[in-house]
Amino acid sequence: MATDDLDERPGPRLRPTPADRSAAVADPGVPWKDWFYFSFLKVWVGLGFLIVDAMVVGFFAEQRQFVGLVLALGVAFYLEFLAYRFLWTRPGPEEERSTPYRPSWYRPVRFGRWTPEAWHPDAFARHVPTGSGGPDPHEFL
Repeated sequence: MATDDLDERPGPRLRPTPADRSAAVADPGVPWKDWFYFSFLKVWVGLGFLIVDAMVVGFFAEQRQFVGLVLALGVAFYLEFLAYRFLWTRPGPEEERSTPYRPSWYRPVRFGRWTPEAWHPDAFARHVPTGSGGPDPHEFL
């Protein structure tokens, strides 16, 4: 059986065609570093949070301190929420346009540290057209 016979059979291809290969080389996709920080670490940081929560529950349950358990879990959940927002906050376009950014207890940074907006700000910059006269508003930022 020749390899040409395999390519003509119905069903999924086992080998990519030369056109598919050249298309894959032309557009390799997301860089590994971006994928690692923007997607992969979300799962592992969440698993780390779960492990810390289990340790807190185990410590206070062993001591039979249920009030301390509730307080410690509340503090742990809030700190984990802040850490997640600090790393991966991505505001929606309507939120970004309607309100100016101000740090708050639930949104510590404008863009998360491990988001495309923080790493590639030029690609996400809002270009505000300036008027014909007057000072440039970017000089005051």
